[in-house]
Order: sequence, then structure tokens, then C-alpha cells
Amino acid sequence: MKLRERQLLPFRLPLRTPFRGLTVRRGCLISGTHGWGEFAPFDDYSDGQASRWLACALEQADGLWPQPVRRRVGVNAIIPAVEPDAAAAMALSSRCSTLKIKVGDAMGYRRVAAVREVAPTAALRVDVNGAWDLDTAITELRRLAPLVIEYAEQPVRSPADMRALRSAVDVPLAADESIRIDRLFDEVAGFADVAVLKVAPLGGVRATLDVAQRVGLPVVVSSALDSSLGLAASVAAACCLPDTPGDCGLGTGVLFAQDTAVPLLPTDASVDFPGYPHPADALEVAEQDLAEWSGRLERAAAHLTPPGQIG
Repeated sequence: MKLRERQLLPFRLPLRTPFRGLTVRRGCLISGTHGWGEFAPFDDYSDGQASRWLACALEQADGLWPQPVRRRVGVNAIIPAVEPDAAAAMALSSRCSTLKIKVGDAMGYRRVAAVREVAPTAALRVDVNGAWDLDTAITELRRLAPLVIEYAEQPVRSPADMRALRSAVDVPLAADESIRIDRLFDEVAGFADVAVLKVAPLGGVRATLDVAQRVGLPVVVSSALDSSLGLAASVAAACCLPDTPGDCGLGTGVLFAQDTAVPLLPTDASVDFPGYPHPADALEVAEQDLAEWSGRLERAAAHLTPPGQIG
């Protein structure tokens, strides 16, 4: 199916809580021979990087996922950079036994401590998005260690700092940006203990499975703040992994006040394999964004890697 023959549905979805500076998630649904996919690279992604998001969308829209080996995966709750009391309330209401908490700001430690107080047996993960320098990371992770942290996700940005940090603290380290942006698939095992894989930025379900095999680390599949239609691809990847992944970061549907499809939400701290969802009848199409997304899609298409290759 040629690109110009595909229907585009731009969207603007309000978030319940600001997340990484966003209050609205923007993107575009794209039709295919089987259904729909989601093309929603963030504004700071280049056309080459955005081409992987397009590959993911086309794979889904054309029904090209491999067969799942399981029908359900466990998820962690996501705690954004909110006030400590709000973080504790979100942890309790999630009913999840694994909680991922955004840190890196002035309230990070207090946020984690508040969650630990109300969830004494939960597995706690912290996500820094590479915001700390090495000295700060050493100080903060040593401070957080008594709260018992399962792992710290990308506390520093460079591989050299990750290696130095790994030798300086006892908290295990997970890599996200090092994989998603830097694409250090063959090097990451030298400076991280866990690989966080985000399906759309990696190029789709099959590409994610290839990366999971290549990195040689325990894998956690996580959302790239996908709406529920796009989130289906991430759940599909987790369900297709031959080894059971750790609790995945796929409970992010709760962050959306409106959604592109039937909301893909956790039940009993898990999400079910959703198949290929279709756009919600009530989806409000952002027609004013059509030209912008059409242009971005065409530019991304010029960088597409042939199927079966990791670009």
C-alpha cells in the first residue's frame, strides 16, 4: 500500500498530569491494509529517527506482528514528577507491586520516600532520563539506596559516566536513552544491568525483538508515552518475547484524559494482549495539524530502513 493512499488522523490528547513537560500528546494515526498504526515521534526527533516510529506504525497498520507467546504481561505503575503526597496517592491507587518513579528534580528523594512509606514491599524503580552529572548521580543513588531501589534508569547520559557510576554504587542501572537514541546495542551490557526497550523509537515489534536478543540483558518493554492504539504495539512486543520480561512500563494509558482507542489500562497489575485496535468513534481529529504530520511523515519515509533490518 503506497504512502499517499493511506489515511491520516492527527490527534491532540490532553494528559491528566504533566509528563516530561507535556500537557498534550500529539501524533497521527495512519491506516494500512489491516488496520491502523500510530506515528507520534516527539518534536526533538530528527527525520531519520522519526522513520523508526513510522516503521512501527506501518508494521501495525499492515498487520505484520509475529504471533505472541503469552497473552498477558505484568506492568509497573508510573509516578510522574508530582508532589510527594500525590505520588504516594498514585502508588496506592495503582495497586501495582512495581512502581517506577520519575526523579532528577529537587523533590525526587522526597517523592521516592513517600512512595516507599505507603508501599513498603513494592519494587521501586527510579527514572532520571539522564538528568544527573556523575557526581550528583553518585550522591543521589547512595542516598536512595536505603529505600531499596530495583534499578535506576539512565541516571547519567554517557556510557563512560554509566560505567563509572556502576562501579561506585550498589544500585543496578538500566539503559533507555543509550539504546533508544544512541543505539548502543552491542555495548550496553558493559555499562548497564537492564535494557529498557521502547518499541516505536526502535522501529516496531520485530525490530524490538531483534534488539532484545542483541543486547544480551534482562529486558523491560516500556511505553514512549503512546496513546492506547500505539501502546498496543508495545504490549505486543512484550507478549512476543521468548523470555518473560520484567514488569513492563506499559501502564501509561492511565495518564491520558482522552485516548485514540479503547483505553488500554492495567487490571490486576497486568495488561492483556489487545490485538490490533481501531480508532475510537469519539476520537477528535486535529484537522489543523494534517499538513504538519503529512510533511513529517513524507520526510521520515525517505529514511525508512528495509524490513528486517535494524536501522
